[in-house]
Amino acid sequence: MLNPVFTYTFSIATIVSKWSEYEVMKTSFEKAGFTNDCEYLVADNTRDNVYDAFTAINYFKQAAQGRYLIVVHQDVVCVDTKEQLLAILDKLTATDNNWAVAGNAGYNGYHQPRMYITYGANKVTTTGLPARVQSLDENLLLINNSKLITVAAHIKGFHLYGTDICLRAALQSYTAYVIPFMVHHLSMGNLKDLDSFIPQFLNAYQNYQPGQFMQTTCTRFYIGGGPKKRVLYNRKFFFFFIKLAERLKQSWHFLKGASLYKTNKQPLT
Repeated sequence: MLNPVFTYTFSIATIVSKWSEYEVMKTSFEKAGFTNDCEYLVADNTRDNVYDAFTAINYFKQAAQGRYLIVVHQDVVCVDTKEQLLAILDKLTATDNNWAVAGNAGYNGYHQPRMYITYGANKVTTTGLPARVQSLDENLLLINNSKLITVAAHIKGFHLYGTDICLRAALQSYTAYVIPFMVHHLSMGNLKDLDSFIPQFLNAYQNYQPGQFMQTTCTRFYIGGGPKKRVLYNRKFFFFFIKLAERLKQSWHFLKGASLYKTNKQPLT
């Protein structure tokens, strides 16, 4: 297969509902050096929800001419520079050329956060990054456009698309990482309608094998294993034992050796 040719290094893409927030975000990226070899893409939702997150990302993937596609919320302010990000990605590629998606916050199982983000009045960082994860938060996703990976076309909504792209990457034997690239997420996220969205998401992945417990930055559930397990294991009674099993598994790994990944939360000064 021929390697794709890219016009830019970065395509920076955003679903916009408020132009005032978007301009602050874009200006912060430009000040951080994301200028000459970058393009900025927009899914315009200022008048109506023309795009949900899944259709927007699939649109960005088709339109992007950058080697890396950064899908970023409009209420994010860039802190670290383009040069820092390039160095991180060069190191990650040298370590694992199979990576397909990266971000600044995610989980790699039960109570195993991997974070490098400022949100609200707090800065949260994990040692030992970059680190493999099963799920990624949606405030910032960095997609490696040299890999054939995107989000599902048959799921609709504004939640769990970071988890979706990680699952789809895993299905294609690609990897996902949290990397030490700092931004400031100005809000605490919008969890409206998340609970009503989860059944649709789990149904889409009910045949995902093997079935497994998953934790994200905003929820946790049992995914895959067939439709019966999807329904049964997510009921409160059975989910309690799923979490207990994950807790015991985590304790066993800890006894075998201290984790490289320690997450610290501190207030901004």
